[in-house]
Amino acid sequence: MRKDVKAHVNTCHQCQVLANDIHITAAPMQGNVGAWPFAQWGMDLLGPFPKAPDQMKYLIVVIDYFSKWIKAEPLATITEGQVRKFTRKNIFSRFGLREPIVTDHGRGGQMVW
Repeated sequence: MRKDVKAHVNTCHQCQVLANDIHITAAPMQGNVGAWPFAQWGMDLLGPFPKAPDQMKYLIVVIDYFSKWIKAEPLATITEGQVRKFTRKNIFSRFGLREPIVTDHGRGGQMVW
């Protein structure tokens, strides 16, 4: 069976054209790791979820890449002002900011720092 498959692949035009694309080596994934605790942060905005008390239906989450320390807070709506207030209160005033905050630039995360 191995010989039959090899013979077919060697005579198949489409197999020959696409052969290089199939065998391209993917680059290894690189994880984000801060140089020291609380130096580099990631942030994401999640939701909408079913409404909770006080009409909360979104969640803002930040994580320190080095220690994996997480801070999350519910939000009723996502506004740039609320995100700035959250980061000022929970990150900047406690740890400072040495590196940019990493976001996925999703619909809710297009803020400039």
